[in-house]
Amino acid sequence: MTTFSYPLDIKRGEPTGSDPVNQQTARVPAHYTVLLNTAKTGTAVGATTVPLFVAPAGSRVYECVLDITTGYDNLNTNVRVGTPTSTGILYAATTANTTGRRTYAGTAAQVSANAIPFAVDTTVQAIVSIDVSAVTAGSMLVHVVLI
Repeated sequence: MTTFSYPLDIKRGEPTGSDPVNQQTARVPAHYTVLLNTAKTGTAVGATTVPLFVAPAGSRVYECVLDITTGYDNLNTNVRVGTPTSTGILYAATTANTTGRRTYAGTAAQVSANAIPFAVDTTVQAIVSIDVSAVTAGSMLVHVVLI
């Protein structure tokens, strides 16, 4: 098995020419998709932290998208995605009560912070907050793209 260290940079195999196109280096993005449902988040009132994956040192966040496939059947269930030191940096708290896609629209602070590569391997986590009463159903896909 071959092991790669991140970020994985791809360089052209041919001899480079004098034009700018031949002098480019590309970076391979890493796509992570994790299923969250009541089996992982629990059904009781309260906040549950679920580790999603470990972002390698040198990577940085490009985007975070949430696909709510089954809305949590509670009046006020929220999800946020971030790191242990900044719990909403990838995705600020948003409702998980209705189905649909929640696209990334980062604030200026989020965009600025996410432009800085991780200095060390960092756990990316979701925090699901169930308020008011227990839930019986709910699931979502959390998509994160690193570059």
